[in-house]
Amino acid sequence: MTNFRNNIISYSIIFCCSFAFTQEFERPFIWVKKEDKKEILSKIKEQEWATSFYGEFIQRINDDISEYNNNPQKFLNNIPFDWSKQKKGKTPPLKTYQIFNKSNNLERNQLKNYLQIGIDCGVLYFLTERKEYGQCALDILYAYIEGITQLSPSKDKRNGGWVYPSDHLREARVVGAQLPVLYDFVVSYLKKGNKPYDIGAKTNVKFPYEKAQFVFRTYAKLAIEHGHTGSNWSVLESVSLIQNALALENVNDRNYYLSYFLKQGTDQQDALPDVAKKYIKEGDVFPETSQYSNVVSEYLTRMFWVLERYNPDLKLTQEYDKILFALDRWNSISYPNGEIIRFGDGKRHLETPYEVYEIAYSLGEKNSVPSLTQKFGPLISEVLIHEKYNKGNVGKRSVKVEPYFTPTRLLWLQKTESYSLDQAELPRTDVFEHAGIYLQRNLSATKGPEYGLMCFVGGGHMVHGHANGMDMELYGLGEVLGVDNGRGKYREDIHENYSRLYAAHNTVVVNGASQGEGGWANLGINKTELLVMEPKPLEKALSPNYSFTITSFKDDKGEKAEALQTRTLALVRTSDKTGYYVDVFRSKSSLSNQYHDYIYHNIGDKLLFLNKDLKLRNDEERYQANVKGDWQQHRTYRNPGWHFFKDVKSSNVYNNDVRAQFEIENIKEKRGYMNLFIIGNDNREYTKVKAPHTFEGPKPYDTLSTPTLVIRQKGAAWNNPFAVVYEPNFNKNNNEGIQSVTKLQENGVFKGFNIISIINGKKIQQYVLIQEKDQVYSSKELELTFKGTFAIITQNSLNKLQDVYIGDGEKLVYRNIVIEPNNKSKLEVYINFLKNRPEINSRNTNVKIYEN
Repeated sequence: MTNFRNNIISYSIIFCCSFAFTQEFERPFIWVKKEDKKEILSKIKEQEWATSFYGEFIQRINDDISEYNNNPQKFLNNIPFDWSKQKKGKTPPLKTYQIFNKSNNLERNQLKNYLQIGIDCGVLYFLTERKEYGQCALDILYAYIEGITQLSPSKDKRNGGWVYPSDHLREARVVGAQLPVLYDFVVSYLKKGNKPYDIGAKTNVKFPYEKAQFVFRTYAKLAIEHGHTGSNWSVLESVSLIQNALALENVNDRNYYLSYFLKQGTDQQDALPDVAKKYIKEGDVFPETSQYSNVVSEYLTRMFWVLERYNPDLKLTQEYDKILFALDRWNSISYPNGEIIRFGDGKRHLETPYEVYEIAYSLGEKNSVPSLTQKFGPLISEVLIHEKYNKGNVGKRSVKVEPYFTPTRLLWLQKTESYSLDQAELPRTDVFEHAGIYLQRNLSATKGPEYGLMCFVGGGHMVHGHANGMDMELYGLGEVLGVDNGRGKYREDIHENYSRLYAAHNTVVVNGASQGEGGWANLGINKTELLVMEPKPLEKALSPNYSFTITSFKDDKGEKAEALQTRTLALVRTSDKTGYYVDVFRSKSSLSNQYHDYIYHNIGDKLLFLNKDLKLRNDEERYQANVKGDWQQHRTYRNPGWHFFKDVKSSNVYNNDVRAQFEIENIKEKRGYMNLFIIGNDNREYTKVKAPHTFEGPKPYDTLSTPTLVIRQKGAAWNNPFAVVYEPNFNKNNNEGIQSVTKLQENGVFKGFNIISIINGKKIQQYVLIQEKDQVYSSKELELTFKGTFAIITQNSLNKLQDVYIGDGEKLVYRNIVIEPNNKSKLEVYINFLKNRPEINSRNTNVKIYEN
């Protein structure tokens, strides 16, 4: 699209012809209208939560209004003005901020705080018509209008602002979005002949309407002319764009600026139709990491409410309902303890936007979208009954970098119907396609989060994504044990050169050179691709106990890795309280002299190798090759980041199977363990290190270094891949759980695991078969032949066949039993052999079971 300024006339013509809405309203009308007042007052009187909210709301403003009444001059002087630049007899300009740190944090909070006070007073004037509220709101508005208009907006289109000359993205939320709402509430008070107080002149003066309109028009222009497209920036700025457009008194101007949200964007601002393209189907999210993604649907839901109140003919809820459905999507990928999976700059804890659920519910009700009321009605009922959400609690003033919406709870929310709480359990498997994430869960019949199991594998490039390769996380004992490092403060060395890079993740580094390249922040990687999965995302599982994924990844960024990888991750439950994960990671490079490092981080106190003959030596230089490499912030990094590893201890080449254990001294007030059973191979070296602490880990492990295992394979790790069984267990001696793990192989090629466990005091034996597509494993000793990629055979303590699970295969022969499809389709089947006759649960095919 060509330059924005050169297209003003043509855009205006297009817009006026296709959308123009010219109805005039009496102010206020951005958040609320005059005709809403009676209903709101009735709500305050009759609904307990609204009564409570209103009481707390007035209580919170009391000290401010008292201070204002006692001395308006002193009260207003606390707004952060630049008194050194005051013109005699005038309100001084506001201070500007190029940096954001502790030295100016108090002033910046005051900048936000006074706008919130002003809006609160405006709301209370609307409801009570008390002059003290109206005058306080007007004086604050006037001070900001005068203070801002003495400044020059930045011309930097990357992110130039006004009060924040280098950060319009921040300013749009904490200043720009508030001023038009404050004005909207104040106009009715102004029309009664009231005048604002000028702290420079120390008297009441005429309100500068022209300056106010200039401010609103400028903030709208900053939103559409500054910033960038393709990320959540456009939505974060849209609240300022929309509310400032609605503050304009010229209806043509108002509609003109709204068109840049509703119809057609600019080179710096995506319009709503552009954003909506990210939501192809129900369940999609904005393609970034957790909090950055979720805020898009939250902000847009609120703006749908504002815009549809302004122009009911827009029907945004009906056209863009998928955006609203995304509000609850991140909770659907929560672990049994309520935390969410983490990738990129995403947070472990997500603040559930219950208030926005209610707005979505009301939008569905007002716009005849029953799927929205059916979606959010039960969710609201559940949180209210279980007291997870106190809608009558006002709380403290917000210091977050976000628009101020607290009063809208009172103005917008209604009483919702009570819905049945019979909610289906979260699905066994799920997918976040934009991040290449494939997850599996298996909740415990005990309902206790400490016995739930869940894992995911994935990786992909996005805004706020990390160069993490094909990553995984593992859950057990009530916590995320196999962890992603997360993120701390931006721009710091540890974030740029560790948290964002391969070494901070549970992945494989190839030739010490795996890295991101291109794309956002030069952290571009390929997306993890799904090869096979059972059950497929959101489908019903064949087995109550088994699931798996096989994914692939190309590590070809830079020039020194050039690797192809696949990863098989399986979840196996053996009882209500026990289970394990199987991880088989294949990696091979097209380059000579290749080597591959398998990295696994687990919260805890220490990592122990239990093989007495596996000796370790100090090896502090092992990962230091790039410690002084080039670092250009947000652009060039010290890949792969493992120079942050400390207390490095390595073995010589060790070919045998390895037993290892992460000890966790305080997990849910218990001592817990993550047991590792590692299949050995020629030319393997084992290293244990202390990695940096894990952000948002459970206390005390959020401040302690993270014990980490690194396994180096010299040569390719393909025919004999990294093959590890992970078992979370509260029992140190393991008299319940896995007893032994040995390798299944044929002609020197890895074919799977032989796993023996004690479950409820009885022995079970499981063959977990894992091979590449179209391969056949045949063992005369085990009387076993399998063609396929994944299967599990379980026999009980009486050496009797208990069940067979074939997640992806063509034929299985075990002892005297043959399992194959009736046609040429592949096998996806679970068979319980402990019934009088085999109980078969298959997908898309008829299965034949017969004896040899």
